Amino acid sequence: MTEKIQTLGSVGRAVLHGQTAPGSGIVRLHVSAVMFTMLILSGFFALRGATVYDSDGSAASVQALHNAAHDGDTITVPAGTFSWTSRLEITKGVTLQGATTINGAGSDNPTIEDATIIKDDTRRTGSGRGIIKVAIRSNQSFRLTGITFSPGSDTTVASSDGAIRFFSHRDSAPCTSMRVDHCHFNSLYQGKIIWVNGWVYGVADHNVFDFSRGTYPFLIMHDTWGGASQTNGNGSWADYPWYGTGKFFFIEDNTVRSDTRMPSYFIDTSYGGRWVARHNYLKNSIPSGHGTEGGAARGQRVSEFYDNIVNMTVPGAPSGQRSGTSLWHDNLFIGVDSSHKSHCNLPNFRETPARPHPVWGFADGTSVWDQNDTEGNGTYVEGRPPYLFDSGTDTSSIDSKGVIHDSTKSWTPNQWVGYSIKNANPASASHGFGSFIISNTSNTITYFYYSAPDGGHLIFNRGDAYEIHRVLTMMDQNGRGKGDQVAGQQKPVNTKAAKPWWTHEALEPCYSWNNIHSPSNHVYGFHVHPAQPTTKLGLDYFNLGADFAWDTTPSEVSARYKAALNGVDYVGPFVYPHPLVSGGGSPTPTPSATRAFPGHLTKKKRNAKRVTKTNEAWIRRSLRRDRE
Repeated sequence: MTEKIQTLGSVGRAVLHGQTAPGSGIVRLHVSAVMFTMLILSGFFALRGATVYDSDGSAASVQALHNAAHDGDTITVPAGTFSWTSRLEITKGVTLQGATTINGAGSDNPTIEDATIIKDDTRRTGSGRGIIKVAIRSNQSFRLTGITFSPGSDTTVASSDGAIRFFSHRDSAPCTSMRVDHCHFNSLYQGKIIWVNGWVYGVADHNVFDFSRGTYPFLIMHDTWGGASQTNGNGSWADYPWYGTGKFFFIEDNTVRSDTRMPSYFIDTSYGGRWVARHNYLKNSIPSGHGTEGGAARGQRVSEFYDNIVNMTVPGAPSGQRSGTSLWHDNLFIGVDSSHKSHCNLPNFRETPARPHPVWGFADGTSVWDQNDTEGNGTYVEGRPPYLFDSGTDTSSIDSKGVIHDSTKSWTPNQWVGYSIKNANPASASHGFGSFIISNTSNTITYFYYSAPDGGHLIFNRGDAYEIHRVLTMMDQNGRGKGDQVAGQQKPVNTKAAKPWWTHEALEPCYSWNNIHSPSNHVYGFHVHPAQPTTKLGLDYFNLGADFAWDTTPSEVSARYKAALNGVDYVGPFVYPHPLVSGGGSPTPTPSATRAFPGHLTKKKRNAKRVTKTNEAWIRRSLRRDRE
C-alpha cells in the first residue's frame, strides 16, 4: 500500500493529483503509509528523505526526478525497454532502482530476469560520454540496483573510461557508501563499465557482466585519496595498505563472463587504486593493474583477491600486477592450466623502455626516484651518485635489438645478470633508454628488449656508448608501499626532500597461498622474470603453497602485517558480506575474523590435493544454490 502526499511547490501539487508537472518528466511520487504516519506524528508535514519517485523510464524523467529529490530518496525505473541518448547526472544521495532481478550471481549460471532494460545510445565522443555519472559528497550515499544495460543502435565502442562513473573528489573525507547491485551489463560497447574515481569506498555485488571486445568491467582509481588537494594517487601511496578493513572498493558475488579468444581483464587500475575482489565467478577473465610507469600518475596501490572461481576455457597469460602490494589466497582455478603455474605476473615496467621518456626516469640504476647501488657493493648511501660498474662502445656491425657486442671486453659469463644497461650516446634516438640485463658472455650482453609498438625501443648502433648500473629498489615496484608524500601534477617532487627524490617506501610483500588449479592440483603463485633486478622471491613476494586450512590467515602474513606496517593488525579479510550489502551501514576500518565459508573447510589440510577436493565439493554446492 502506498499513499500519495503533497510536497511544496507546483511539482508536488501535480504529483498529488496523479499528473505530470509540465516539462518535469515526473510521473508520480509515493511513500509508504507507515512512513507517512510517522512523518505526521513527528510534526513533519513535508516529506524528508523517504520519498519514492516513479519515473517513466526515460533519461529526462529520471533526471527531472533527481533534480527534485533529496538525499535518501529513491527513483524507480519501471519494467520495459528505454533508449537513453544522454548521460544521467547524479549529485544527490539517492537510490536508482529498476525491476531486473538476478539470482545466483557469483555462480556459473545465474538466473537473470531482464525486466528494466536501458539501451545505451549515449554519446561516444566528446563531453557527456557515459550512461550515468555519480558525483557526490563524502556524507552522501548512492545505490544503483535492478537495471539491465544493453547496447543500443550505435555499435561504436565509446572512447570513455566508464559507462557508470562513481566520483567523489571534493572533500577531506572519503565517500564510504557507493553501491551497484543486481544489475546486468550485457555486452555494452564501452571500454570500461564501472569507473571508480576520487576517494570512494563501496561495493559492486550480485551483478552479471557479459562482455567482449576488450571491455573492462571495472576501472579503479583513487587519485584524491587523502583529500581534495591530492592528485595522481599520491595520497594513496603515502598511506598504509589497510588490509582487512573497509578502505577499498569491493567487488563481490558477481558473475563475470568474457566472450573472447584470449583471457581478458575484469579490473584495470592506476592512480593509487585499491580494491578487493571476492566470491566472484570469472570466466576467461582475471584482474590486472597498471604501475607507476610513463606519466605522473601513480600505479595500483593495494589489492586482495580471494575466494574466487576462475574458469579459463581459453589459453593465455595470467594476471599482471605492475606495482604495489597484494594478497592472493583461497582461489580455485579450473579449465586451462596457467603458464609457469602462476596466477599473477609481477613486472616492473619502468625497468625497461616499455614507456618512453617516463616522468620518473628509467629504473636502470640512475633515477633519483629509485634506491640505487651507489657504492658498487649493493649498498645505497643517500645523496651519493649512482655507481658506474662498466662502460664501453658497441662494436657490432649491425643494429643491436636486445644484444650488444663489445670486442674489447672479457667479462665473466652472466656477471651482469640483474644489472641494467643504458644507451649513453646523445646522438642516438635511444639515448637515455635503459633495460635490465638477462645474460652476458665474455663480450656480449643480452638485455630485455621491449618490442611492442606502444613503448620505447632500446637499440644500440655501432659506436653507441653504453653504461652499466644497478637499481636496488624501484619506486612503487611490486612489493613496496607507503612512502613519503609526493606532490605536483606533471613535475612531481618528494615534499619531504623538496625535490625529486627516493620516497623511502616500506617493504610490503605480496603473499600467495591456497591458490589451486583443478584437476591438475597445481599450486599457483606469483611469477617474476628471473633476471628482473627487483621484486625478489622471499623478500618482495612469497609463494606460501597450499598446506593451510582454507580461509585462514597464515602466521607469516599476520606477523608481517601488524599495525605499524598495515595501519591495523591484519587478522583476516574484511567482514563478508560487505556492510552495504547486509544493511549494516557504512564500512568501518575494523577487520573481522568471522569468515563466510562452512566450518568443515577450516580443517587443516595435509596437501594441495586434499585442499582442492574439499573446495571442489563446496563449489559444486555453491553453483546449485542461490547466493543472494
